[in-house]
Amino acid sequence: MSSQTQILLRHIDGSKAGQVEKFVVSNDLEIKIGRGQANNIAYDLADDSISREHCRIKVNSLLPDTYEITDLQSKNGTFVNGKAITEKTVLFAGDIIRLGKEGPTLEFDLDPKPASHIKKTRVIDAPEIPSKETKVHATGATNMTGIKTTPVKETIGKQTMQHIIQESEKKGKKRMAVISIALLLILGTGAWLVYANKPVKEIIHEKGKDSVVVIGDTSKKISPVQITKDNSKNVVFIEIGWNLKMTNGEQLYHVKVPVKEAGVINYYAAYTTNSLGAIEPLLCAKGEEPAGAILDPIGGFGTGTGFVVDPRGFIVTNRHVAAPWETTYNFKPDDFPGRLYTLNSKGGFTHVAGRVVMPQDVETWIPANAMNLNLLNVESGVTVIKGESTYMDVTFANNSIRIPAGKVTPSPSHDVAIFKIEIVEELSAVKLLNNYNEIETGSEVTVMGYPGMSPDQYVATASNDFFNRNAKVVKVPVPTVSTGIVGRLVKANAGTEKVAGYFNAMGDYYQLTINSTGPGNSGGPMFDNQGNVIGIYSAGNAKMSFAIPIKYALELMGREDVIN
Repeated sequence: MSSQTQILLRHIDGSKAGQVEKFVVSNDLEIKIGRGQANNIAYDLADDSISREHCRIKVNSLLPDTYEITDLQSKNGTFVNGKAITEKTVLFAGDIIRLGKEGPTLEFDLDPKPASHIKKTRVIDAPEIPSKETKVHATGATNMTGIKTTPVKETIGKQTMQHIIQESEKKGKKRMAVISIALLLILGTGAWLVYANKPVKEIIHEKGKDSVVVIGDTSKKISPVQITKDNSKNVVFIEIGWNLKMTNGEQLYHVKVPVKEAGVINYYAAYTTNSLGAIEPLLCAKGEEPAGAILDPIGGFGTGTGFVVDPRGFIVTNRHVAAPWETTYNFKPDDFPGRLYTLNSKGGFTHVAGRVVMPQDVETWIPANAMNLNLLNVESGVTVIKGESTYMDVTFANNSIRIPAGKVTPSPSHDVAIFKIEIVEELSAVKLLNNYNEIETGSEVTVMGYPGMSPDQYVATASNDFFNRNAKVVKVPVPTVSTGIVGRLVKANAGTEKVAGYFNAMGDYYQLTINSTGPGNSGGPMFDNQGNVIGIYSAGNAKMSFAIPIKYALELMGREDVIN
């Protein structure tokens, strides 16, 4: 079986009409089709005639160029060329697959097409053309005696007349049928030309990655209004509180030491240097602080945005939203100016006179790396400091019910995280598209989120609980939509014919011309003008904002190889 052979599945109708899915053939190739996101071809939840696992196409490695389809006990059945299949069925190039009696259809094809899949040419016998019998009618004919006779005028009987009328009606009907068929052919040809010239999306499936190529005119856009209508239920509001602990469960605090100045005791935030020489806050557990010191817990709270990427409840957001201890820390204003201390020979700390600690000295400090202990023990797999959320709740748009989130999985390489919520309802998910290598500067994008600067909305809910009569006032999140363009593609590293490679300390980002965003929008989806999520909003200010390519979320979903 040639390694170059590809299975082509053309979507004839349905929500994916016009798309072409390509699968590189291998002996272990298995194409699963259904509504579940784990399928190779995953339909929208709106396609309710399709089962979660509807059917499967496999390569028969024992028979050359043989491909078999099996219905996976779907609710509405699988049909090949109009016939329901009840067992493993061999597919040939050109076969039509329908998912359910009234579901979407796909055409199965191969490229290149093996000889065994090319239909033989039918031989059609030419029909015999009957010869016309010519009738000669003579006027004033001469009979055998030579006497000219006048032809007898033939009369038409009643039955003959009825026959003529019937034949005339038949001919009229035939003419109308021919005209109707001609009109249908003209209309059908026009419709085909429109269909043939519409954009075709080719999705090429290979082991470890999927790539999408759009062929044809892509000028048909989806407005931000429609994008909002389609996805407002997929974009969630996140609230989180967290703190930093030792792995034994003890809370860690920032030490603030007392200093008597002009007869008044002032408290200064204490800092020290770690084993790498970098300045970081002086931390301790309760009961270990210097005499007279006060303790300020390391932690915080905040809000952000996320979006549903799987009907089972998986949500993607920023790492700095869902795992704040894995990103740079926001110190309080009264933490500066701070005082620097060094460890002395007695195990205590000595003040470094004249050295003042300012925000820029600790702007890159990450709580999870406090005292550098986690970095020193990373090879042995020992973790002595960990961040922990005291609460993390998810609320859907225009809703008041808070849903607790589960364990967070942060990305090791970018400001992205994924977590799961437990909910009975099957959720709808956004459409993801990794086009970071194809998108161009100037492309239109739309961001959805919950910026903190937007006015809050609250509802008061009366209690019907006999044991808790207190009414509750709850914030109801309403998403904000911001539009703009990709101003620049910021690449972490790349190369050209002239330069072997370059490095950008910031990493991979979309630089956006969207300035109406703000804190709280972090983790929101960034859509292209086709309604696909291509990035994750991450940071911004009054002049510029940034989003992360969706490929980093796909890595966390297990759909991107880390090592090629």
